[in-house]
Amino acid sequence: MSGMTMAEALAIIYTLNHTNALEAVVDLDEEKLRWRPPRSNSVAFNIWHIARWADHFQSILSTMTPTLRERVGPTPEVWARAGFAAKWGFLESELGTVQTGMGMDEDVSAKLALPGKDELLSYVKDAFRSADRAVRMVRDDDLTQPAELEADRVPWLSSPTQYGTVGSWIATGIRHEARHLGMIEALKGAAGLRGTATR
Repeated sequence: MSGMTMAEALAIIYTLNHTNALEAVVDLDEEKLRWRPPRSNSVAFNIWHIARWADHFQSILSTMTPTLRERVGPTPEVWARAGFAAKWGFLESELGTVQTGMGMDEDVSAKLALPGKDELLSYVKDAFRSADRAVRMVRDDDLTQPAELEADRVPWLSSPTQYGTVGSWIATGIRHEARHLGMIEALKGAAGLRGTATR
């Protein structure tokens, strides 16, 4: 990544997680997508959760600082804009923190009737595109700027002292998505399939 700015390097890593996540599920049929061992989430839930967090993150990032508000502009979540919770028959109150699946017990998430693969991945791709666009618009000068957040958008954080910086949010997003990508790879292995990392 020689010759790149830090923001460009972070954007490449962040967007690569999304490419890898889609590659990891492209060859799965409906049964393998939804299979889960005890005390674990399915691949379908993990890819939905990654997309929901990317979608929520891009909407927060778009207004995180005065400069980003001007450069990116307020960008609502794809999820909310298209009314996916209602469309898929979900109660918003049962989808975890900010409707992302965060905090859901595995037995509860197992009952979440996610739609078929094509419809699910259509949302996932739209969410990833929005998040990738937002992160690519971040510049080095933005990375160290304090995050200005609305408390109701980040209810898992108890104080503005925990809001961090633009850069820390992108780094946390990379770490979080890589963790769930690893879960997807592990689930494929447990189901007797080869993961993309072992090809």
